Amino acid sequence: MNILKAIVNHWDIITLILAAILAIVFAIFRGNKGVIMRILYAAVTQAEREFGPGTGSLKLAAVIETVYPKLPAVVKLFVTAERLTKWIELVLLEAKRAWETNSNIAAYIDKPPNEAQEAAQALESCPEE
Repeated sequence: MNILKAIVNHWDIITLILAAILAIVFAIFRGNKGVIMRILYAAVTQAEREFGPGTGSLKLAAVIETVYPKLPAVVKLFVTAERLTKWIELVLLEAKRAWETNSNIAAYIDKPPNEAQEAAQALESCPEE
């Protein structure tokens, strides 16, 4: 009964505090969405390079496995697997356009993942002059 009286007597303060908390959570979520989309773009590009065409479900799982652990705890409260999958699909459409128009990214995707490592090893094994 005392709790109800306190709520009734201070409803305006309680409402203001709840609104402030919601505003802070929304600002954090909204601010992080742009960062999350950039991380997703990089993860989608990397998955395309590693797994190649025709492996959509495998690439989706790899991207979710890469990105979800990196999300802040507050954002994880609001980002479900369905929402993350939708974001990945949106990023994938944008990435495909970039892959078609940017020859550097297209070349990156077409390189076998070990090619860069092999080149680095070859440089290390060269005798110094």
